[in-house]
Amino acid sequence: MLFGGIDWSDSVLDFHLRTADGKVLAQGEVQPSVEGLADLFTALETHAQPDEIGIAIETSHGAWVQALLDRGYKVYPVNPKTVERFREALSAAGDKSDKIDRKVLAMFLATFHQDNKPLRPDATEIISLRIACQDRLRIVEERTAKLNELGAILKCYYPAVLGLFGHFKSYIALDFLLRFPTQNKMQALSERRFRSWLKRHHYPRPQRIDDMVDILERPALSVAEHLQKSKEPLICYLAGSIKLLNAEITERNKQITEQLNQLPEANWICSLPGAGEVLAPSLLACLGRDPQRFASAADARAFMGTAPVTKASGNYRSVHFRRGCWKFARRTLQLFADKSRHQCAWAQVFYEKQRNSGHNHHAALRALAHKWLKIILAMRRTGTLYNEQTFTNSQRRYLLKVPILTTKNSNFLIRA
Repeated sequence: MLFGGIDWSDSVLDFHLRTADGKVLAQGEVQPSVEGLADLFTALETHAQPDEIGIAIETSHGAWVQALLDRGYKVYPVNPKTVERFREALSAAGDKSDKIDRKVLAMFLATFHQDNKPLRPDATEIISLRIACQDRLRIVEERTAKLNELGAILKCYYPAVLGLFGHFKSYIALDFLLRFPTQNKMQALSERRFRSWLKRHHYPRPQRIDDMVDILERPALSVAEHLQKSKEPLICYLAGSIKLLNAEITERNKQITEQLNQLPEANWICSLPGAGEVLAPSLLACLGRDPQRFASAADARAFMGTAPVTKASGNYRSVHFRRGCWKFARRTLQLFADKSRHQCAWAQVFYEKQRNSGHNHHAALRALAHKWLKIILAMRRTGTLYNEQTFTNSQRRYLLKVPILTTKNSNFLIRA
């Protein structure tokens, strides 16, 4: 096997190819284009076939990366921080350049290729589902940011409207802000006109209308006219943007649900307690279809951030929050753990046990997600639906295998 490294940028790909004993076979730079990749393939395949060449890169995305995979090369994505540490170990001078980096990548792969796994793309439909779920999350986060900005503006420049609606994420609240974007316009509303406006917009909670009228008529902190007018365009922009984002999120949810229903894994992933129309596809997107993706449950737990980082040396030992992980997967698993404890008895008991032992809410949820991940991986391996009775029986059999210890000075039985 030959070992290569590619240091990439938007304008050029610097490549380096060497043997295991350090002999340099090819190096240079090409453009990240069709012609450039053809030159790269020619330079590399002069020495070996694509499936006999491993290439280390500092990314796992991009059209040129897909071209390498399609060609048959073994692509090894490497953490840039790892490459930086390896470069510092090779030389204390601290020099850095694209030519140095491409050589360091190849040397790193030649040294540690047995400890790293090549990139194995999942099924195309799983990749498509993963991209759709991640894009939906970005849109949700954008909406959250705009809602927070809108709320901050209303507190300062439109305090009378606060409490009128439950929240400003609903369409009717946003329509109200678009129609009455200043406090003076709202306070000019009569009760009759306000009730008529709610009726035309089919307000779904008529039992609240009397309270809303009271809020409309109560005194509010005054805001200068010029301040209201200066913020009116921004309020309209934010309200309109949130409406568009609401519509986009609804459409994305519909598309993702349709994608999930077409997959053979839909049945078992939807059988998980608490995995609704949002979390079920996200969980499947995190796990993937390839059973060889993770060598063990421990690798999956580290990659998805449910396992903490343990540092031990001599008598020193400390456990830290894991920051280096796939943030989307950790968020998805933690949200699922929170939902599951409301529908699954053992999950709630486990969560309460974690809280009673001194862990905060999020740490307890990560511990529950840590436990769930092993169960979900087993379900993916067998393709069976979740059955709480099966899990309960498994736990009972495990406890029966644990040895029983007795103390000399007590009649109590202690389970180890």
